[in-house]
Amino acid sequence: EFGHSLVAQRLGIEIHSITLLPIGGVSNLESLPEKPADEIKISFAGPLVSVVLALFFFGVGLLLGAVPSTPADPFTGFGSVGQFFFYLGYLNAVLAVFNLLPAFPLDGGRILRGLLATRLGAVRATDISSIIGQVFAAAFFLIGLLGGDILLALVAVFIFFGASGEAQMVKQRELTRGLTVSDVMGTKPRTETVTPNHTFGQVLELVIHGYQEDFPVLDDGKLVGMLTRDEIMTAAHSPERYSSVRDLMKTNVPTISSQADLFEDGLRILQQSGLRALPVTENAELVGMLTIEDVGQASLLRPLPATEEASRTDDGAISQKTASR
Repeated sequence: EFGHSLVAQRLGIEIHSITLLPIGGVSNLESLPEKPADEIKISFAGPLVSVVLALFFFGVGLLLGAVPSTPADPFTGFGSVGQFFFYLGYLNAVLAVFNLLPAFPLDGGRILRGLLATRLGAVRATDISSIIGQVFAAAFFLIGLLGGDILLALVAVFIFFGASGEAQMVKQRELTRGLTVSDVMGTKPRTETVTPNHTFGQVLELVIHGYQEDFPVLDDGKLVGMLTRDEIMTAAHSPERYSSVRDLMKTNVPTISSQADLFEDGLRILQQSGLRALPVTENAELVGMLTIEDVGQASLLRPLPATEEASRTDDGAISQKTASR
């Protein structure tokens, strides 16, 4: 994951975090690489680091007297320090080979998608890579189930749902390409707002008799926070603890411009903030609200751009929310 992150940073992409899991890791990229060549470079970096580590550990093991053979069982002992280092080399070699399998979203699958995208475009390349990844996932799951390898079965589930999820994300990106927040947002006349002095009972009336579940909070016309569905549900369970919106609202909530890109900015901020709705502002004035449903409806109602059906050059778009292993 460190290899993926270093290459991404060299390409100008910031890394928010690296999350390590029992079945792999995820590098959370701030933005999505636009060129297939960039995805190939980022994806190849992970297995390359594993290969370098494998060669290093094999070399150290041999220098310390390890005998090249079937790796020892770590639960019964290695016999020598050299055999321990040789075992580390073996683990990294296996990891490199496994990650280079064309099982999207593993590194090999991402490399395959990058190569296909130079000719077929992002959506078709992802669809093909996703199907191949799901075939590998089904095979891994069957092998794990029959062989009693629970970890392999879990990895198979991760690959299967990761492939289908990213295929949907790429399609959504292409369907919303070129759209701005103003194209889909609910404008201010259609957006219910509350003040810090509204009582919980008044807010509950708005929820019951309206369509909104998240409310911008305005004080003298200025945005001072958001009252979300989560806070409303919390108050509904303990109404005696909350007398007004001021006691419930979130402050320092992110906002977005109406001219911001719908997918790259709008959806990204919604996902990172964990909010279902974002206040849309211009010159510090509330002009509307963008919800997660707005983004979804935009992708459902808009046809896939015709250019996606044609072959694309190396400048074609590739979506990689995360580099997953």
